[in-house]
Amino acid sequence: MKAAVGFCLFVGAMSFSLSLSAQTPGAGSLSEAALYSLYAKRHVATIAFANLAVTRAADGEVRKAAENLARAHRDAREKLERVATERRLTLAPPEHDTSTVLLEQARSSLDGKVGPAFDSTWVNLAHNWLSTLILDNNRVVKAHIGPELQPVAQAHTTWLFHQAADMDKLRKKFK
Repeated sequence: MKAAVGFCLFVGAMSFSLSLSAQTPGAGSLSEAALYSLYAKRHVATIAFANLAVTRAADGEVRKAAENLARAHRDAREKLERVATERRLTLAPPEHDTSTVLLEQARSSLDGKVGPAFDSTWVNLAHNWLSTLILDNNRVVKAHIGPELQPVAQAHTTWLFHQAADMDKLRKKFK
């Protein structure tokens, strides 16, 4: 339920930004299209990460959490793409991003693990994944966007925070 509320905030902030004109990137700043492209990239990577547990987790709660994570990011990506299309923005996800590194690290950490070892590792990685995206969004992304895009970034942080809180509950099971 909390994730749904966070998603609604995220969608609301994106809808709010519809009234804003696309920004031309300045030195070191992200335009509206670049911000949406970055978030699209992160959604794709998070879906790939979640699918690792959807297909390999032994614990039903871990599989369900992974399915929920994948679904939330798939829905958010689809909504983001619709908004970008309505705004006539071209999405060009960056080739490399924080999520690219996180996915490579996750695959490496999970390599060869099965059963409870896989589940425990994945849950901890999921918590760290979401925490890293939150910190990066707050420290790096927000510093490179104008005030008109701050509500989008804030809503994205809130949405990720609710996902991290849900993952933290599951993480306690594996301590």
